[in-house]
Amino acid sequence: MKIAIVGGGFTGLSAAYYLQKTGHNSHIFENASYLGGLAAGVKSTLSNPPENWEWDLEQFYHHWFTNDNFVFELGEDIGVTDKFKIKGPRTDVLYDDKMYPLDSPLALLKFPHLSFVERIRTGMTMAKLKYLYNEASSDVFENVTAAEYLQNRSSKDAYEKIWKPLLVGKFGQEYDQVNMRWFWARIYKRTPKLAYYEGGFGAFANDIAEAVRRNNGSIDLNVRVEEIVRCDTCNGFHVKRQGFENTHEEVFDRVIVTTPPQTLQYFYPELPEAYKQSLRKHEGVGAFALVLRLHHQLMPETYWLSINETSWPFLAVVEHTNFMPKDKYGGENILYVGDYVQPDHPNMQKSKEELIADFTPYLKRINPLFSSESIIDSYLFKTNYAQPIPKLNHERHILPLTTPVEGLYLASMAQVYPWDRGTNYAIEMGKEVAGMISN
Repeated sequence: MKIAIVGGGFTGLSAAYYLQKTGHNSHIFENASYLGGLAAGVKSTLSNPPENWEWDLEQFYHHWFTNDNFVFELGEDIGVTDKFKIKGPRTDVLYDDKMYPLDSPLALLKFPHLSFVERIRTGMTMAKLKYLYNEASSDVFENVTAAEYLQNRSSKDAYEKIWKPLLVGKFGQEYDQVNMRWFWARIYKRTPKLAYYEGGFGAFANDIAEAVRRNNGSIDLNVRVEEIVRCDTCNGFHVKRQGFENTHEEVFDRVIVTTPPQTLQYFYPELPEAYKQSLRKHEGVGAFALVLRLHHQLMPETYWLSINETSWPFLAVVEHTNFMPKDKYGGENILYVGDYVQPDHPNMQKSKEELIADFTPYLKRINPLFSSESIIDSYLFKTNYAQPIPKLNHERHILPLTTPVEGLYLASMAQVYPWDRGTNYAIEMGKEVAGMISN
């Protein structure tokens, strides 16, 4: 069969690869000039990219856990396992202007801002979540909020100092509506070691694309899909693209849309109204990532610093070159400053210069030697949809991969649950939808 895939992120690339592998003919249409979606490389988007970088860098910070098996399975399949780099970087939280490791029950026992009893209770709660539940049994957390569960099982003080700032930072005013199953998955999935790809995630996307092309699949960049039209006489679909006049002559047996759910109603206006309403119900938050190229390190060892201070204007500081070697980036120190916010948040309207001015006093609290003179260059990336908001009984609202239109599929990151959105589950979803079509 001939299958059109709208979107060249990891879901679309995975679907195309597995469809080609089973003898189908896939055709990806990507609106951007690059592949990889939110994991695409910085150099792909810049008119004047850094010439001294050997490796590319993601627009939004990325890594894999060592149990992200769908990534490694696909990597083995296309022959690139030697390009995966696995390390155990340091991760900390910032509380009261000091950094503390809180990535294990043992580390929690050393956190000085809780009483000994609270540390024991909190550590036992984390251990229980990590080792006593699995994906099937975790459904007991569907109808309880993370706020309620964590206050009851650890302590109110532990919740206020450790967990609430992270929930507020990620979900804003919706923080107390997020269900506990989503939070459980964050604890359960985490591994002490992390993985990265030689050359960056964009390089992995390009390697998958090369495997698709080797199997005679097609990938078109800079192509804007305007509408998907059902062709009853030919028992298939036409995919109308901006600037292409003869799309009515090309017939696809199946179409996979990998963009956010809300976009499907614009691609296919004839969807039933009830289904359109379900597409609109998928609430999400946006995100921004400020990338700073620095002369000097901000943090001596820490890769990931979660900000447990609700008064700070960002959620995380990620020093990428404390994870991967800085000689791959011309000897520079690469720093992300990121946050999840609503699309209408003031920080989503600001320029990189304005954000740097706003953030500098806080970065100086991490390292007093930081100043604007430390910055070689900077980039700012934004997206209006980065993270779904999983409220109570969220599983009931997850859309299936099939749609009311036979032969039309929706495979978006909003359908990943309870796991966090990420390339591992994008690849899994692409493989799953390809399997549905092939079977």
